Amino acid sequence: MEENTVELFDYFRVIWKRKILIIVVILVCLGIGAGACYLGLRSKPSPVTSYTADAVVKIGKKVRIMSTSSISISSSVVEYIEDPGQLKEIIPLKYDFKVKESPGYHLDVERVGSLAMLRLALKGPDKGVERVLKELVDMLVDEHRRKANDSVVAYKNFMKKLEVDAKMVQKDVAITEASIKEMKRKEGEYLLAIETSRAEIKEKSEGGDRSAFLNMLYLKTIDKERELSKNRQNLRDIQWQLIMHQITLGNLEEYKTEMVGGIRSAAVVLGNMKESIISKIIIAGVAGLIMSLFIAFFMEYIEESKSRRKGK
Repeated sequence: MEENTVELFDYFRVIWKRKILIIVVILVCLGIGAGACYLGLRSKPSPVTSYTADAVVKIGKKVRIMSTSSISISSSVVEYIEDPGQLKEIIPLKYDFKVKESPGYHLDVERVGSLAMLRLALKGPDKGVERVLKELVDMLVDEHRRKANDSVVAYKNFMKKLEVDAKMVQKDVAITEASIKEMKRKEGEYLLAIETSRAEIKEKSEGGDRSAFLNMLYLKTIDKERELSKNRQNLRDIQWQLIMHQITLGNLEEYKTEMVGGIRSAAVVLGNMKESIISKIIIAGVAGLIMSLFIAFFMEYIEESKSRRKGK
């Protein structure tokens, strides 16, 4: 045990004594390994196995009219042209014909978190993946643009109908106001004629007719005023709806299907080159460590041999 302990201590003593030599040899080997990897990459490019291209598409919105029972009241809903969650499953099937035009191509679609965005990734054996993906995105954008334009056209037609209804209600309001004014004028003329009559007997004999006539005018006036109030309310409702629809239509210009950024493409190489380079450098370092230890112990052996000879 004492001999083994002494020998182990001697080993550490030699390593500490020759530590600079060991460090230098290891660093030299690491440098040689890194240089060899660099020269290898320059002389022989990495083998490319496939190419990938990906793009992010933001899904736009369209407007839809909600049907109501009231003519003067309507509502609209701004919704996605197509549901992003469903598009994730639909796009690979819908545009499969375009992908199959180039053999070896594969399309993947995934939703970006909970956003109304989709990431389209196309993989293939050549650089044409970028061109094909651009065509796919253009087809999707054009289709959504047509659907959005169709919804806007229907929306504008509905707004024109509301404008026509507003003009009709305005005309009814004017007619009703004129009718009320006419009835009040007749009522005033009749009362004036009754007051200027001086024949008391004749006034008494016509008292019942006067009361019935005035009551009739009064009731008609009340009906007309109710009709006027209703028409004015309908007009306000239609005008308010028109304002809201115009605001909605203006905001729609900001919502359209479009590609966010550009198409990014890359070449996929065989294996992981980074891991390969690191492993080669590690091997060079281990080889340097073994070599430095061998040199250190060999030099120590030579020095001990010389000291023994001198001792003799």
